[in-house]
Amino acid sequence: MTQEVKQKYGKEDSLIVIIHGGAGPQDPNKTGIEKANKALKKIAKQVVKKLIEGIPASKVACFCLQELEKDPQFNAGVGSALQSDGIPRLSASLMNGHKQSFSGVISATYLPHPSILIEKLQKRRAKVLTSPGTELLARELSLPVHSNLTEKRSKRWLKQMDKADYPSSYFDSDTVGCVIRDLKGRLTAASSTGGIGHEYPGRVGDTGTVSGNYASRFAAVAVTGKGEQITDDAVAARIETRIRDGMSLEEASNKTYQEALTKKRRYGWIAVSNKGEWGVTRTTNLLPYVVFNEKGLVDEFIPDTEIE
Repeated sequence: MTQEVKQKYGKEDSLIVIIHGGAGPQDPNKTGIEKANKALKKIAKQVVKKLIEGIPASKVACFCLQELEKDPQFNAGVGSALQSDGIPRLSASLMNGHKQSFSGVISATYLPHPSILIEKLQKRRAKVLTSPGTELLARELSLPVHSNLTEKRSKRWLKQMDKADYPSSYFDSDTVGCVIRDLKGRLTAASSTGGIGHEYPGRVGDTGTVSGNYASRFAAVAVTGKGEQITDDAVAARIETRIRDGMSLEEASNKTYQEALTKKRRYGWIAVSNKGEWGVTRTTNLLPYVVFNEKGLVDEFIPDTEIE
């Protein structure tokens, strides 16, 4: 068995798109990983096409999230994890690095695409909303009420409902996201999540904060994994700051990775820099991802350890 590679780096001269499917896929087996990668590739091709057509990166990033949110194999939108009271509460965020503008939605219910709201919030005075603001904005935009429950998620919740470990030690599939360097070199990061599953009602992780999703004119970072750990370590903002202060993307990611190992953290991230550097780093066993440039696939997640 070869040693597992948990850091991948590269550099592209122009457009870069990285999309990840979460640190813990619902089906953590060979078939599940292949299915996730296939879906990520399909979405990435559409994302690249839209960017080449000149559609703004922030709008394209939200399109990417919407495609992930409507695929129940990912923990975002339809098929999101259920909190301990049986209700899925969704969070999402978008950061336009060129404009240094962050927008987020926290604990949205009965809405499959919180990514629609985060795009609209970029132009609002109030840029981060929770209830009742999420419901009011959804109503203003004439978005339909929609249940995000699936049979698979409901069955998992029923198996866990007799447990009272809050916050839950139950680690299910997690946040999805993307980072983009467009043809003009502008950077964007976006993330969407349904939480960890069976957590205390109203629990909020990192996705709606700059700990889990951050971008500037120097770097864009999207994180996935244990939300409380990501928030404690301010992962996305920390990596961006290190790059802003002069580290290469690889140096900044590796330093953060070593710190995460020392603390026995369980998370991973995707990142791009204004110099065309890209990286994917994880302390988790799995992190399905794809890296695309304007010509097509550059890299994808292939587990080094044998999975069933």
